[in-house]
Amino acid sequence: MSKTKLDAALEYLDRGWSIIPIKPEGKRPAIKWRDYQDRHPTEEEVEEWWTKWPDHDIAIVTGAISGVVVVDCDNEDALHAAFDAGMRSPIRVKTKRGVHLYFEHPRDGVRRGPRAGINSRGADWPKINGLDFRGDGSYALLPPSNNYIWDYPQYIDWDEFPMWEDWKPCLQERRPDGDFHFDELDLSSVEPLQPDEFVSEWDRTAKYVRDNFPNTLKIPSGMSNGRNERVMRHISESILEGYFGPDLRLRGHAFMNEFFADQLDEREFEATVQSMEQSERRNHPDRFNDNGDYIYKPYVHEKQQEEKRDRRLIQMADAEQLLSESDAKSYLIEPWLPANTIVQVFGYSGHGKSLFVQHAMSALCAGRKYFGPFEIGRPARVLYLDFEMGMSTIARRLIEMRQIHGDTQDRLNIWTPFVDKKEIDLHQREGLMELQGWIEFAEPDVVVIDTIRSAYPGLAENSADEWAKINKLAVKLRNSGLSVIMIHHSNKPSESGIGREAGSTNQLTVLETQIRVAQVFDDEDTAKQNAGLYDGNYDHPIWPQLQAKLPSDYRLYMVMEIRYGKVREWTDLHDRVQWVGYAAHNITDEKIVVSSRSTKQRAKDMALDGHDPDVIAQKLARPLRLVRDWLELDASAPVLEVSTSE
Repeated sequence: MSKTKLDAALEYLDRGWSIIPIKPEGKRPAIKWRDYQDRHPTEEEVEEWWTKWPDHDIAIVTGAISGVVVVDCDNEDALHAAFDAGMRSPIRVKTKRGVHLYFEHPRDGVRRGPRAGINSRGADWPKINGLDFRGDGSYALLPPSNNYIWDYPQYIDWDEFPMWEDWKPCLQERRPDGDFHFDELDLSSVEPLQPDEFVSEWDRTAKYVRDNFPNTLKIPSGMSNGRNERVMRHISESILEGYFGPDLRLRGHAFMNEFFADQLDEREFEATVQSMEQSERRNHPDRFNDNGDYIYKPYVHEKQQEEKRDRRLIQMADAEQLLSESDAKSYLIEPWLPANTIVQVFGYSGHGKSLFVQHAMSALCAGRKYFGPFEIGRPARVLYLDFEMGMSTIARRLIEMRQIHGDTQDRLNIWTPFVDKKEIDLHQREGLMELQGWIEFAEPDVVVIDTIRSAYPGLAENSADEWAKINKLAVKLRNSGLSVIMIHHSNKPSESGIGREAGSTNQLTVLETQIRVAQVFDDEDTAKQNAGLYDGNYDHPIWPQLQAKLPSDYRLYMVMEIRYGKVREWTDLHDRVQWVGYAAHNITDEKIVVSSRSTKQRAKDMALDGHDPDVIAQKLARPLRLVRDWLELDASAPVLEVSTSE
C-alpha cells in the first residue's frame, strides 16, 4: 500500500523537521507559517492539516529550526555552477525543473537568509540565474509532493548530510610573471547585453503585466510567476540606488502594491529585506558610518561648501562639466519637480488641479516608481497646506489615494484650518510664523500651498506688489532647501481657448515650472458647459486610447490634460503635453490611474521589445547619449558621430 502524504509528513516530523502544508496549485503555504520558523508543529496539527487537505503538498521550513539548508538548482547551468562552487551533496530531490541539494545547517547562531542567483551581485552568492539558496526564513517542497522525488544512494544515512559551508567568491590566481596572454582569452561564453539586464525590475515587471495580464494588470498568486524573485530583484536594485531602512521597505511595498494581486506575507517580506540589508553591511561597510547608519545616497548631490567663497565665472571650457551636472539633476518627480524648485500648477475651477497634485504627492510619498507619465525619484516628505477641502472630502481622497498608490506612512502630511482650529493668513506675520512652525514640525521636502487665493485672503491678483510678497516667500522656502508647489486658479476660458493664470504677470517671475491642468470631456456640450476641452477636437482622441489600456470592467470617469506653460529650463525629458485619466471598477468602484506614456517610458518599452538604442533614438527624435542614459547603459561607451562640416 502506497504511503499517504499524512504518513510522509509524520515521518518528516519524527526526523526533527518543521513542516507545513502547501497548496498544490500555487506552491504557497495553506497556513500562516511564521510560527513554524521558530517551533515545530505538533503531531495533532500535522494530522489536522493533512486530514483536512489530503492532497496538499509538504514543505520543510529550512534553516536552523530543521537543521537543513537547500541549494535549489533550476536548470543545468545552475547545477554545474553549484558543483563548481563546491556545493555537492549526495542527498538530493529531483524537481520538475532541476534538483534540490540538501545540507546540514551549522546551527552556529548565524542567520542565513534566502539568496537568489538572478539578482545577486556575486559578493555573497553566485550570480547564476536559477541557482538559489533556501536557508532561514524559507521553505522547500518535499516528496511525495507533485513532481518531487528523493534521489540518493541507499547506503547513505539521514545523519550523513554534508555540513553547509558558506560560499565565498574566489579570485583567480595571478600568473607568476604577472603577464596576460591573449591565447588564454576565451569570449565564447560572453553574451551581449539584453534589455532585461539594464532596464529596471519595475519596468520589466510592468511590461510583463501589460503583456500577460491586461484584464487585471495584476500578477496572480501561483502559476510560477516569480513574485518572490521579482520582489528580491527590486529590493536589490533599490539598495544599489541608495535606499535602506524605512525607505527601502516603502519601495518594496509600493512595488508589490503595483503589480501583485496578493503581497508577500509581512514576516516573509521583512525577512527578505533584512537578509539583503545584512548582505549590504557585509559587502559594503564603507557605506555605513561609525554609528551604523547608512550614508550611501547616490541620488543626493553634495551642496557646495559655503565656508570659503570661491569666485569663478563660467567659461567655454566648462561646457561639458555643466552639461554633465545638468544631466545629473536630482528629481523628486521627473521632469517637473526637482529638488529646490518653485512650481505653479494652475487650472480653471473644478478641472482637477488639486486632484492632480494630491495624487502626484501621494505617489511620491508612497515610494512609487511612476505617477502616470512622470518618473519618481526617491520617496519624499510633503507638507500639503489645504485651505479649501472639508473633512469628509479629505478623508475620501486619502482612502482613494491609499488604494491607488499605497500607504504613505508618515510622509504625506496635510494641514487644514480644522487641524487645530487656527487659521494661516500669509498676508500676516502671525500666519507666516504659523507656517514656519508647521514646516519645522513636519520637516518636509515639498511644501504645497492650495490655493494661493485662499492662503492670501483678499489677494489683489492684478497687483505686482502683492505678487512680490508671494514670490519672496516662495524664494525663501526654496533657498531653505524645499521644493514649493503653488496651486492657482485660472481665469474663465474665452471662446478662443483655455484661460491663462489669474493675476499679474509678475507671478511668473520666480517660477521654474508652470503646469496647466485642463479637464478633457468626451461630450462636446459638457465640455462647453464646464469650460473644458472636447476630446473630439484632438487629431487622435484621448478617451478611447486610455480606455483601451484599462483592465476589463473598469470605466474612465475623468481625463485631464497636463500641459507646460513657462519652463525655465526645457530639457529632452519634457513632453509638451501628457494626459492622466482616472477610472473605477464597474462593481467594486475601486479606483486606478491610467495615462499616456512619456518619451522616456516609450524608450524603455522599445528596449524591452528588442530595439537597439540607436533605433530608439532615431524613432523618438532624442539624442543617442540621452537614450543610453535612460536605459542605464554605459554613457562612456564610444558613439560614432558624423560631422556635417565641409
